[in-house]
Amino acid sequence: MRTQDSRTADPREVLLDLLARVAYTYSPEQRFRLASGELSSEYIDCKSALSHPEALRAATTLLLERLRPEVQAVGGLTMGADPLAIGVSLASAGTAAPRRWFSVRKESKDHGRKRLIEGIPADSRMRVAVFDDVVTTGGSTLDAIAKCRDAGHAVVQVLAIVDRESGGLDTIRERVGPSVPVEALLRLSEVHAAAQALRPAGG
Repeated sequence: MRTQDSRTADPREVLLDLLARVAYTYSPEQRFRLASGELSSEYIDCKSALSHPEALRAATTLLLERLRPEVQAVGGLTMGADPLAIGVSLASAGTAAPRRWFSVRKESKDHGRKRLIEGIPADSRMRVAVFDDVVTTGGSTLDAIAKCRDAGHAVVQVLAIVDRESGGLDTIRERVGPSVPVEALLRLSEVHAAAQALRPAGG
């Protein structure tokens, strides 16, 4: 798929390219139902792109570079955040600031300890960064944030891969307050432009 060695390329360009090639679909005749319930002619399947090791490495590199130094653990709502959290945790091993990963369930399991958050103890009171793959309205991210806070963890940062530019990041910022940075690595309009550039002339 790629002729350039992704290990030496700009990770943002690698991620953008693979999202445009693998994850992005635009169909004026079709409407895709998003996780938010909205309908859109554009759909981006981050999980398909992140199943490629080059994309996951690039996303992991970019997220790790942006993490605030006080972050002790990373995670978010399953399963959009799971590969990102595991990737960042693995990449941080052996560094001066290793980070644990966690996964937030949509509903608590009905056996064992019936936890909503897996990977970090409920009584650990950790400083965490919440990840998401795609932000539309911000509902999934806010759900993860609320569950982390209810468990006693301090949410100190929010990071997403793609902002669909539907106001979700602003909604998250309003809810978490000015002391918590909220950002996305890429905007949907950038992925759209990259996908259009890949189309044959006249296609």
